[in-house]
Amino acid sequence: MGDSEDEHGKTSLITTLWTACIHLFRLHRSADNQNSTSYINPEFPRGKVSRSPHREQVRGQGNKAQRMRTLREIIDDGTFWLLPDRDVLELIKLEFPQELERLKNATFVRSSNAPRPAGLSIAESLYGQDYPEINRTLVGVLALRWLHNDDYDRFVGTQGPPPIVLRRQSFAWLRSLFDKGLESTEDTYTLIVSMVTNDLGKDPALATDYAKKVGVDISKVNHDMILYHAVEEGMVPALDRLTKQAKDYLLLGIKLGSDFNFGQLAQAENAPASLSGLLDMRGHDRAFEMRFMEQILDLAGAAGHEDWTCAKKMIEPIFQSYRNVYDVAHGIIYEEMPLREGYDIILRRKLALLHQAGYSRQLDIARPGDRALMRLFCLGNTSNADNADIFYTAFTERIPDETRRQLTHGLNLDGSVAEPAVQPTYIPAMLTKALGNTANGSHEEKISAVAAMLRFLGRCLVVEPQNLQRLPHGVTVIERDVRKIIPVLESERFKTNPDMLDQESIPEDQIANVAPGVEILRGREHI
Repeated sequence: MGDSEDEHGKTSLITTLWTACIHLFRLHRSADNQNSTSYINPEFPRGKVSRSPHREQVRGQGNKAQRMRTLREIIDDGTFWLLPDRDVLELIKLEFPQELERLKNATFVRSSNAPRPAGLSIAESLYGQDYPEINRTLVGVLALRWLHNDDYDRFVGTQGPPPIVLRRQSFAWLRSLFDKGLESTEDTYTLIVSMVTNDLGKDPALATDYAKKVGVDISKVNHDMILYHAVEEGMVPALDRLTKQAKDYLLLGIKLGSDFNFGQLAQAENAPASLSGLLDMRGHDRAFEMRFMEQILDLAGAAGHEDWTCAKKMIEPIFQSYRNVYDVAHGIIYEEMPLREGYDIILRRKLALLHQAGYSRQLDIARPGDRALMRLFCLGNTSNADNADIFYTAFTERIPDETRRQLTHGLNLDGSVAEPAVQPTYIPAMLTKALGNTANGSHEEKISAVAAMLRFLGRCLVVEPQNLQRLPHGVTVIERDVRKIIPVLESERFKTNPDMLDQESIPEDQIANVAPGVEILRGREHI
């Protein structure tokens, strides 16, 4: 065989091998596409939506084309509501990589005894590892789809027992809220951006990165305020994808969130001064409605790190609490209701619910001791006469007079520059842990556990003169994060000796709220 024939033979062989490689690559890619198209995790079942020609067309096309389009595009053509959960979640993962990376590092409070569903969590399915805040955030996105698709069964899922499951009419109220609130593609996209960015301040690295960029330490303020200042410095790229109007709405909502937490008001965890941010919403009702929808979805996903199959936390009592918050906000924004009068709606309605549940004691909100007890009913998430009696007995009979005085004074402070109130952040979760960690679960043991918590809370509500002097001028509410006592409350020793809590020191001070018009974090004025 001559040189030309050798070269021709080599060329033919190379061509044959190259063609075979391309063929194998195409087969492999096709198999991957088929697998990803047909794969639907059991923990991500399809939502129930009505059949339509468009639905059948989407199903017939497969997912290959859909994955090549953007999140905004599938919202615009309506397929956002129709695609399998997994496909939508993959698109969100691609759309917000930096934000979701931060959520991996976010801090959270997990119940150590909570059972988990079978199969992979959302985060495990997307990242191969479990990330609680990823699960919580993305369950909120799924909850938005369940509401839109009128999928009540998916939404309530494993909620229980039956008396506390979200009622159909409450679900309908939520659907109506979102139906009126989401008027366009931009509205829906903006809401998803709000959901994905809402808890970024829980990533300790965000405050660290802010300090490197600006030279100001904001690590001691609440996570909502950390987010607000990070957004001001352009450190949250997702917001750059919004229209100017949508970004303005979101910025107003983030500013509101840095001063006012919906969930904290629902449980009377904050103080009336914490509601001052609602005053800035007057004339900006669209921004408020967007923020409230985001908070509803945040709550819907709040148990997503433990159960990612439904809106586990949006049970009927909590829904009613948030509807109360909605009414309070509307009263302050639209009817110019004073802050304390709006705040007391929460306390009055909690007592009314307890009366409906069989609690017989009458309390007068004008009396400081009664009002303090009404706040404790909210903080303790009491829902029946037995639980209310536990708190009543602990408050009136099982704590020293000095502790009762501390509680009565501290729980009645509105919060001002002259006398800041204390917000004991996460105290509702700590009370739940204390009640759940007794030796036998008896009524007497629960009273002892609550009494120990009230003694700790009483100390938390006192602001010593030296602490007050260290505060920058303008602070109206001090935050004290009580999660440091979790190891004590979960210990075996606490079951038989809840008084061990008396040895725990109170948390350090953080800034929760400042007087309107006061700017603290620019310069050296910070704790």
